[in-house]
Amino acid sequence: MFFHLPEQDVVKVFGRNLRKIRLQRKLSMEKLADMAGMELSQIYRIESGRINAKLTTIAALGKALDVDPNELLRVPNLPTD
Repeated sequence: MFFHLPEQDVVKVFGRNLRKIRLQRKLSMEKLADMAGMELSQIYRIESGRINAKLTTIAALGKALDVDPNELLRVPNLPTD
């Protein structure tokens, strides 16, 4: 959880997590955008922490990456449940 983080930090953490998982899956931004039904520029802006993703976007990215959306929201170095 990142309730204690400022909004901009939450956006950056989400973007870093998205990029990390995308690269682990060996996907280009273009391929992920296609799989999630999104524009390439939107993936770029999310990964770079420039925009705050909507819940529906988070769900679409989780589905495209075959990952629980919670993984995209995980703050590094915090204990998990």
